[in-house]
Formats: sequence, structure tokens, C-alpha cells
Amino acid sequence: MNARRPVRHAKSGSRTSARPVAPVETNAAYVRPTWDEYFIEVANAIAKRATCDRGRSGCVIARDKQLLVSGYVGSPVGLQHCDEIGHQMKKMLHEDGSITQHCVRTVHAEQNAICQAAKRGIGIDGATLYCRMTPCRTCAMLIINCGIRRVVCERKYHAGFESEEMFRAAGVELVFMSTEVQQYANQRG
Repeated sequence: MNARRPVRHAKSGSRTSARPVAPVETNAAYVRPTWDEYFIEVANAIAKRATCDRGRSGCVIARDKQLLVSGYVGSPVGLQHCDEIGHQMKKMLHEDGSITQHCVRTVHAEQNAICQAAKRGIGIDGATLYCRMTPCRTCAMLIINCGIRRVVCERKYHAGFESEEMFRAAGVELVFMSTEVQQYANQRG
């Protein structure tokens, strides 16, 4: 196991991480991140726990500038992960005749964050959800029904048009930090 253990300093007895800390630049003017930038950065840190390399993404749900819950892409509790046994791919046929592949072994980051809120009894009505890309159709329906009023995405999802339309129709504000489309392994075909 590669767990990092804190290092105890002999003189002070204080603990620090075994990983060296990068020096802080003091010459450049510091620009404090906006709340949206801050929560997207937190979601990206949480994404590092994801267990499917096709979509290592994280999600946070916040309200009143406070983080309520988080989630990342991973298999249901107790089941094996893509990183351990590989992907469970399914092909999807779309109305236009195109076929895409999707890994169905994992639960999406947005779904896991919503499940954590339910499991912990944390209300998310009126909250903002932060995620890597436009939520898929299923996640969008859950987000709408949970009463989340705002969704902030780092980038667009290549198949996110239907979700965008649902959010618009339901009155959920959708914000993109970038209009760039998120790229990942085996995205099409």
C-alpha cells in the first residue's frame, strides 16, 4: 500500500506531510479565485479519487458559499472498479444512427454526490452543483428533481445538448467556465 504517513519532527513534535511543499511565488500579484473557480478546483481535487480512466471527474454541491457534499466517478460500494478489472462497455445507438460507447461499471460523480447528500441527510434544494462537464441526461434529471438551481461545468460534454435543453426548460441556470468540449479515451465509436 502506498499510503503516505505524516512525518514527526524530532524537535517540535509537529507533523507534516511526507511530500515536499512547492515554494509560493511572492513576486506575482495574487488573484483570489471566484467562488465558482474555487469549487471547480475542489471538484478537480476530488476527481483524483475516481476509478474509471475514461472520465475521472469529481463533483461538489455547495450552497451559500459552503461545500455540502462531494462525489467522484466510481463503482458502487463493494464492487470492483474499472482500474482493477477493466471497463464494462456498452454501445448506445442514437436517433441519428451514430453509435457511442459508454462504460457502465461506475456511478457518475454527480450521482454519487446526490447519493451522499441523501445518505447523510443533507438538503441540497436551491444549491449549486460543480462538475467537470455537462451532466449526462440521467444526471440532469436527478439534478432537476433534487431542486438544484444552478450547475457550473468546467467544460462541455460532447453529447450534452439534451441536458442543456432540459436545464433550460426546468429553469436551472447552466454556466460553462469554458466552451471547450471535454475529451477522454474512447469517446466515440
